[in-house]
Amino acid sequence: MQNILSNLPQLSVIQQADAERWIDGITRHHSSRAEWHAKRLMGIGGSEMGAVVSFYRGERHSGFQSVKEVVEGKLMIRLPQYENFHMRRGNALEDLADAAYLKRYGAVVDHEATAIFRAARKAAGYEFLVGNTDKIVIKNGKRILVDYKVPNVFSDSIDFDYEVQLHHYATMARIAGIRIDGLELVKLDLPPQMTEHLTRSIDGLDAVRLGQLAASIANMDIPGCRIVALPVELKSSLQAELLAAGKDLWNDFVLKGVVPIPFQKSKLELDKKVEFEVAKYQQQYLMAKSGISHLETVFKKAQVQIESLLKDVDYEGKALPLSVVKVQPNKLDDSKVITEALALGAKEDDLLKETRDYSVQALLEEIQKMGGQVDLDHLFDRTLDAGKASTFLREKGVDLSAFRKDGMSIALSTKKEDKQFGEVYRNAAADRFGAWIEESLISNQGEASEFAEDDSSVETYMPIGVTTGHLHEAFASTEEVVVDENEKTQKLPMRALPGLR
Repeated sequence: MQNILSNLPQLSVIQQADAERWIDGITRHHSSRAEWHAKRLMGIGGSEMGAVVSFYRGERHSGFQSVKEVVEGKLMIRLPQYENFHMRRGNALEDLADAAYLKRYGAVVDHEATAIFRAARKAAGYEFLVGNTDKIVIKNGKRILVDYKVPNVFSDSIDFDYEVQLHHYATMARIAGIRIDGLELVKLDLPPQMTEHLTRSIDGLDAVRLGQLAASIANMDIPGCRIVALPVELKSSLQAELLAAGKDLWNDFVLKGVVPIPFQKSKLELDKKVEFEVAKYQQQYLMAKSGISHLETVFKKAQVQIESLLKDVDYEGKALPLSVVKVQPNKLDDSKVITEALALGAKEDDLLKETRDYSVQALLEEIQKMGGQVDLDHLFDRTLDAGKASTFLREKGVDLSAFRKDGMSIALSTKKEDKQFGEVYRNAAADRFGAWIEESLISNQGEASEFAEDDSSVETYMPIGVTTGHLHEAFASTEEVVVDENEKTQKLPMRALPGLR
């Protein structure tokens, strides 16, 4: 590993402290794959290229990792991700997926092309292209580049990261002089419980039993027990794009030791009055959501206390102190009721629902028993994929903004710094609403046993904003309480809070 690290092209811009921390972390947590992780630092891999292409397209990326994380990894600022169960599942079951695929589709491994791919020299200026394809096979007389996936839940959609990953390997094959006729994303479709069991136990299977299991999956070929090859169109335009994007990122960021910041937003230029109005309503939205958050905590605590106090009390059908709050037992647990009925002698036929739903699995098995085919097109709903339509239109240069739904999406930001900002408002809401709740409690209006009507009003404490039209005043630093003699209601000017970004 040390020999690989000493030859990193970006070595001169890596901080010594980062390198030491990275080596220590790899030694502690990834020792079995230390050399593999070191080689990954030499360039951009197939699973990373999707984030790079998205970055240069100016698009938000939601795939394997962000472009910022990619570059941080290459500069040894960020350690490789710990292997979670999803990653372990993919690695553990790849051989099973491979064996089932070769059996199901009659493909054979192209060992010569695979050897050429792995031994190929780097192209000048594109040394950053790194990675190994899962398989190169010959299928129906054509050379197909294959990548295996073992998803938790099967879908026939092809994520952008997967599409780019296949094109990344196809580009490396092309540079190596290997003609590729097609790309396939191959997914192993098994129930989550089965994949979990196999992930934990497959190391104990010998080659014979693994082959038998793969053959069973290939022969069964029904949803929930099958291997599915999804063809991916080979686009020379995407190959050119990933080459350009990868080269720019490697030269402009990695080799210069600079971490990119995706989606740096310029400030929206608005008329000052409009800007103030937008800020005011954004703040009102934040204040209301913060208040709701606090009140949800209060009513959940109240619910827990009510349940605790009435835990051993037969309250069903009885009048409680306040009729405005309805308290009654939860509905029956259907599964427990059915289990008990069967245990006491009820017959299943007597408990069946009046309306019946078909078992798709049973129908498919019945069709196969009768010699029918379960993969005929007319047996499937022709549901169109809006994601594929968006990709098609985007490649045609169509502006998709005209097809957005009316209105806009408004929600609180989940970014760390914004959540800290929002916490200021939640604390303020707790102060204000806490005072209101405390002052309104029955215990503060007289003896607990007295529920007499009282028409005296309770002062409420609701923070409001200034309305002069000056933006800076919305964040004025003052604690002075202003009393409006006409309304007889206390108004608290806004506390000093972080300004607009």
